[in-house]
Amino acid sequence: MMRAIKVPYLKHSELDHAAAELLRKYSEWKGSPARPPIDVDEIVEGYLGLDFEVANLREYLGMPDVLGATWLEDGVVRVDESLEGKDGRFAFTVAHEIGHWVLHRPVIEMEKVTLPLFSSKPDAEPKPAIVCRAQARKQPAEWQADQFAARVLMPASDVRAVAHALHGDGPLELAGLDAGREARLLIPELRSAADGIIADGNFNNVSNEAMCYRLLDLGLVADINRPQRSLF
Repeated sequence: MMRAIKVPYLKHSELDHAAAELLRKYSEWKGSPARPPIDVDEIVEGYLGLDFEVANLREYLGMPDVLGATWLEDGVVRVDESLEGKDGRFAFTVAHEIGHWVLHRPVIEMEKVTLPLFSSKPDAEPKPAIVCRAQARKQPAEWQADQFAARVLMPASDVRAVAHALHGDGPLELAGLDAGREARLLIPELRSAADGIIADGNFNNVSNEAMCYRLLDLGLVADINRPQRSLF
């Protein structure tokens, strides 16, 4: 059984910096600024120089809920074939694996907190160091990789620029937002706002759900009955 990766605590500002640095270096490599839709496939195969494959990971690894996996020693990222055609889920999973490569590969290499990278049999296939599964309750490493993915696919400056162009400088005020969050529901008005940001900002490889949570995290939406502080 795979052990959870032990990772250091990362502040939101540290995750912001890590994602921004990746996009900055990718832009330098590419020769032009990275703009949505962020081409995560190109980041994996081009900038990072990793092998990228779509495979039947559920059969290969014997896990019914696996979404992606990274073989650190071999420099291979694989995404499960069940995500093909689901652009938002597919791109987010790729960005999530990039997060593991950037944030957690150094931790694993230094502390060796993982399964053995190679099987005891000389001719056996090496096992992945990181396997990502669809679980409601996520380990810290998985949460960090999710947060990193959101920042890469939906850079704060780009999301804010579109939101301000559509709704003005303050947060978009929505009735029932707080009640929806307490019930763990994304209200229709929030989903509609997310659709508008996706369409106008060219975030066409981002799911509605992911954009909803990004708008919430960035404070770009607020409950109409809650007193608001300035975003600046």
